[in-house]
Amino acid sequence: MTDFVFISANDIHISDKPPRSRTDDFKTVILGKISQMRMACEKLKVDAALIAGDLFNLKDPARNSHNLNQELIREFRKFPCPIYMIVGNHDMTGNNIESLKSQPLGVLFEDRTIIPLTEEKVTKNGVSVSLVGIHYTEEDITLKKLPPRGNSVAQICLLHVYASIGKGGKLFDERLYGYDELAQMGPDVFIIGHYHLDQGIYRQDGKHFINLGAVTRGVLSEDNILHQPKIGLTKVTVDDSGKVAVNTTAIKLRVQPAEDIFDIEKKKEEEKESKEIQEFIQKLATEVVNKNKDTAATIDGMVQGMDMAVAVKNRVMGFIQKAASMRQIPRT
Repeated sequence: MTDFVFISANDIHISDKPPRSRTDDFKTVILGKISQMRMACEKLKVDAALIAGDLFNLKDPARNSHNLNQELIREFRKFPCPIYMIVGNHDMTGNNIESLKSQPLGVLFEDRTIIPLTEEKVTKNGVSVSLVGIHYTEEDITLKKLPPRGNSVAQICLLHVYASIGKGGKLFDERLYGYDELAQMGPDVFIIGHYHLDQGIYRQDGKHFINLGAVTRGVLSEDNILHQPKIGLTKVTVDDSGKVAVNTTAIKLRVQPAEDIFDIEKKKEEEKESKEIQEFIQKLATEVVNKNKDTAATIDGMVQGMDMAVAVKNRVMGFIQKAASMRQIPRT
């Protein structure tokens, strides 16, 4: 009998600078979670560790210190197995894979501390498991042709997409893939990052979907700070007759209670700001429609004239500037 064992994680979102609502030593805490992942690999005699994107939180490489990368290299080099990873949207700038050349993750790839996953095979006792990955992209991943599994007894695929049970649709202005869509791609196990909320482990028609949410709490607006971080465990067993069994489960990470590491009042302020932004966007759309070209105020003037916190105005203007550059929104 041959066993293949894999530990997986996603959306680690490490940073030198903690989110506004965190009151603890954020970087040290996240390094501690990576350490817990390593200890699980040691205890379970894992064949490979898998990371489904967003190791880093800040997309601007200048905002990630060399010291942070050095600490990550030291921690990852303690792992008893290879570490394979796909690129998440926070690991690059402007969703451009070419930006990896100047990104901290690019350094880890170049150093081979972490191995970028496109296609790998893990072989033991003459049998193999195929590992494949698709880096974050805004293209339709269901149209991508995955590397064939060949004679591998199972195939595991890493994705960084919004995905859940159902028919899919839209989430945060991005495509939400239904598990039924992903299942048509072929692999036996899908390890999914990007959506920070815990979707659990789902099994359907022999396919396994590991979608456990972010390892880190409280980094982005959609995070639930009460979320229990977990890592995934995938075991592929081939018995002496050649029969293959795949089992997937979740392992909880040790974390402090939310009230010990979060400024709950600050989190409420952030939620209030997000609500104000949504209300502003609705008001802006209404005013643009109702005012004719001769009397309409400029977008900048409308923002500055509204009754909202300065922090909210700054965030709104950032969104507008990004939209203007991407969609060529006219601004006077």
